[in-house]
Amino acid sequence: MRIALIIPTVALVAVALTGCELANTFPFLKPDDAAATATAANDKAIADPPAPSLSEVATPLPEPVATAPVLRGIDRVISRVHRGDYLCAGAVNVNVSEVPDNPREFIVQGKSFKHQMVPVLTKSGAIRLENEANGIVWLQVGGNKAMLMNQTKGQRLAAECIPK
Repeated sequence: MRIALIIPTVALVAVALTGCELANTFPFLKPDDAAATATAANDKAIADPPAPSLSEVATPLPEPVATAPVLRGIDRVISRVHRGDYLCAGAVNVNVSEVPDNPREFIVQGKSFKHQMVPVLTKSGAIRLENEANGIVWLQVGGNKAMLMNQTKGQRLAAECIPK
């Protein structure tokens, strides 16, 4: 007897939870025809909404945003050179600045040296400034460490340099 009461109750709860119409599930619960046609028209309006008008769809396109030019080659190296003072191991101070007449060249100077250098491309991405005539190289790695080397003598003029 209990099962006979539970099965119809479960069926009605299942119908209610799934959102099915009772008329489709139980034919003896058919609604009157006027309500059925109103429901059918409402369902069609929801299923097939009218197309939006052209004025609703056509919105003006935003103005294109000007982007910064992408620097390549030597120009990219020049833009990444850290200019200013460095404090190096052994209390050595180094200053990197642009040549006043030529912004594509740099002056690397300390207490006992002054070298005019040009940027050089590297495959590693390190910033490299060279004075090829004297064999002097300034290497800047990662933007926060640098060193000055004399390649012809094989010695470091300034090591472990950090921007001030």
